Amino acid sequence: MSSPDSSRAGSTASAPPIDNNGLSRVYIINNRLFRRHYDINSADDQPLFYAEISMFTPNKPDLILHAGTSSKAPIVAVSKFLKSCGDYKIGIGNPEDVINVQWEDMTRELLHKPKYRFEMTVQSASDQTQSERRSYLWKRTRTIGVENEAPSKWTGRNYKLVDERTEQVLAVFSGARRPGRVGKLQIRVEYGEDFDRMVLVSCLTLCEKARRRKQSSSSGGGG
Repeated sequence: MSSPDSSRAGSTASAPPIDNNGLSRVYIINNRLFRRHYDINSADDQPLFYAEISMFTPNKPDLILHAGTSSKAPIVAVSKFLKSCGDYKIGIGNPEDVINVQWEDMTRELLHKPKYRFEMTVQSASDQTQSERRSYLWKRTRTIGVENEAPSKWTGRNYKLVDERTEQVLAVFSGARRPGRVGKLQIRVEYGEDFDRMVLVSCLTLCEKARRRKQSSSSGGGG
């Protein structure tokens, strides 16, 4: 769980450098019409993850990320939407493995121009045998896109993930308007498997929250 004094995270150690060695990963995120899941594929369209959506089952996470092509594949991350405050509880690992699952909070920091903040322990840049606590922010962007492509001006779902202290861009999500396509996510750094899963499930959380908000607005506008 996040440390009580969240402002201290990442305040002293140097941030790991941006990966410029061609090791960045691109994920294609799809959500077919009337399907209650997301398909996450590689850049060459190979299936990697399956994100199950749950809206009505009590005590079940709102998003469950499986490493595979169905809900029968191993669970590697989950996200719970805290409806009372608008924040999120994200677990890296399987919640049933109570000893090894790593829980983090993702909080909404601003109302009018929201930023979504989470902390995580990652490998230290100065000493790779050590780890350090760092804080990250998902922010909206109009200028930075996946693989240096300009993001679409016709969607409000364009985000960048930055290191809170250094403002380095670590990941980018570009929303899509094509039916069935949610967008593309590019992770630009190599911080390990848990970091990739945290970035992926936190990005999916923002996408799913936006989908529900749009759905609620549409259903409530009929009069």
